[in-house]
Amino acid sequence: MIEIPFNDDMVKESYHLAKKLGSIKNSITSGGGNRAGYLGELAVSDYINAEHVSCDWGDDKYNRDLVLFNKNFEVKTKRRTVDPRLNYDASVADTSKHQKTDYYIHLSITFESQKNRKIYYNPLKIWFCGVISKEDYFNQSEVWGEGKIDSSNDFKTHVKMHNLPYDKLLSPVVFFKKFNQ
Repeated sequence: MIEIPFNDDMVKESYHLAKKLGSIKNSITSGGGNRAGYLGELAVSDYINAEHVSCDWGDDKYNRDLVLFNKNFEVKTKRRTVDPRLNYDASVADTSKHQKTDYYIHLSITFESQKNRKIYYNPLKIWFCGVISKEDYFNQSEVWGEGKIDSSNDFKTHVKMHNLPYDKLLSPVVFFKKFNQ
């Protein structure tokens, strides 16, 4: 797990993109996480020099966020008020299984504070938690039904989720060495 840089321009752009997108079908938080999602996408695409395509027109924008090495990447971002740990889970909602991606990039954003578990203020850090192929993710992840409570952090699932601890993902360094050979 590594901390990656972001800047004020990315924060402003994420707000603009989230407002433009609004609430989307199958959104667990009715669009409440869009701003953090876009901030994560912008930061990681800049960090790994990927093409950011999630804002492209058409339905394909819901299937992938980044393109790199002729592969599709879907970025999954979690909002937190504490820094993530390796035993925390990377999650993909069951409603996202249709996405046409080759890999998942899992990020966490640590915020200064939150209100009502829905509104997060002042991003402090962005964590690149790991990467995994879509196939490996669904072969290794555990299914949690709606309403399950994670005993490590009291998070209650909103929908059926697939979860896999961050320590089961490929580290960003190992993953990208594989592609740079």
